[in-house]
Amino acid sequence: MPRIHVKDTKVHERTFTGKDGKPQIIREQRAAVDTGDGYELPFRVGLGPVGAVHPVGTYDIAPECFSLGKYGDLELSRYVKLVPIAAPAPALSK
Repeated sequence: MPRIHVKDTKVHERTFTGKDGKPQIIREQRAAVDTGDGYELPFRVGLGPVGAVHPVGTYDIAPECFSLGKYGDLELSRYVKLVPIAAPAPALSK
């Protein structure tokens, strides 16, 4: 199962002028998907105008982010929702 790794909490912001002439801002956080072959693929997670920053950790993609496209292709929603994966509890020593 692919895992998403967030390695820092830095938010990247880009500002531009929208079609209506008003300033727009895009907030993103960088993450990487580990497909299990030892190589990570970096990508951007859109945070929206007021979205919370994801803490450093390992995540899954929420099931509601997946959908089928017009021709039956698997698609991801524009704003990917990340679900934290609970770290395994440390083993109790005897």
